[in-house]
Amino acid sequence: MDKGIIALLAVCLVAALVVSGCAQPAQSIEVQGILGIKSGECGKYSITTLAGQIYYPDLNAGFAKGLLEGDSLSVKGILLQEGSCQKIKVENAIVLERKGAAKYGAIVKADFALRLADGNLISTSVKEIAESAGFEIDGNKLQPIEFRAGLGNYVGKDGEIYPRVAEEAIGMRAGDEKRIILTPAEAEGIYDSSKIMKIPREEWPLPKGVDPDIGVEVTNVFGTYSVVKGFDENFIYFDMNPKYAGKSMEFWIKVIEVNNDAINDYKGIAEKNDTVKVDYVGSLMDGNVFDSSEGKQPLEFVVGAGQMIKGFDKAVLGMKVGDEKTVTIPPEEAYGESNPRLLLVMDKNSADYKARFDEDPMLGDEIDVNVVINGMDSIQTELSPKSTRIQ
Repeated sequence: MDKGIIALLAVCLVAALVVSGCAQPAQSIEVQGILGIKSGECGKYSITTLAGQIYYPDLNAGFAKGLLEGDSLSVKGILLQEGSCQKIKVENAIVLERKGAAKYGAIVKADFALRLADGNLISTSVKEIAESAGFEIDGNKLQPIEFRAGLGNYVGKDGEIYPRVAEEAIGMRAGDEKRIILTPAEAEGIYDSSKIMKIPREEWPLPKGVDPDIGVEVTNVFGTYSVVKGFDENFIYFDMNPKYAGKSMEFWIKVIEVNNDAINDYKGIAEKNDTVKVDYVGSLMDGNVFDSSEGKQPLEFVVGAGQMIKGFDKAVLGMKVGDEKTVTIPPEEAYGESNPRLLLVMDKNSADYKARFDEDPMLGDEIDVNVVINGMDSIQTELSPKSTRIQ
């Protein structure tokens, strides 16, 4: 064989060996770890596993948007060894946990704006939003809300939050914002046409011949919110539905602060649908006690099931075993405002009175009577028996 040909074959063989020594077969890999963000020789993004190995995924801009250093990721792709850099050509990536994001039960502080679906503003904590809607600005009322992520029935200092909003807050962190569309059922409830009450005109405190203004809001009269729906010659009609019942809403929130440390504080506290036992003392504003568990078994009930007056239910939410609390419950969350229509008047000389009483009752005595409340469009409420105090 010609020596030149032999030399050429040798060169080719050496070249082949060099090439085969540098080439690596494609290797699929899946790693989980903590994200680092810092531009360097191996790339901008790194993932450090629990074992301390470092990989450099080529995360695309769309996926990486919103990621922060310290987030936990799972990345799957092809491992490429380039010098000392273990790079990953990413095929799939998942965020396992966002650092500082709200977990279930965390306290979230956020700015908000609540609007109807047509864009009309109902309430907000942001001055600029209030001003643009023509609201009068009261700095004391423009306050962020605080609630617990995932817990729509939790009653904090700002009251209850819509359950859907509380759920959507899970996974959000400071700086995140979100617009949440609430259906009527998720907001103030479905409109209920049966909640129209009609009151005889002579029982409403208007001068004779003066008609009520339709749309006027009435509070603290029926023990809840109502609005004048209409009237005719004999009756005035009141709508007892919540103000925004039947309306879809948009709830915008922008998270200011997340406190995940508060999750431990929440463990073991009373939530909606929990069965609790409580000792209690109920007194009027003048100090007179009207009810108490002293000398009796503790009161047992299901929180939020409507077994107790609304104010009592709300007071128990968030309490732990051993907690004590004194609350002032307004009439509309207790037994309602005094309603003269519910005062039963009996003629002492009538057959009904004589059949009911062998002797005159004492002031303050309680008796059982059967009462039918008229004046409802489609609601006939029978109270039988009902404890009635003689005045």
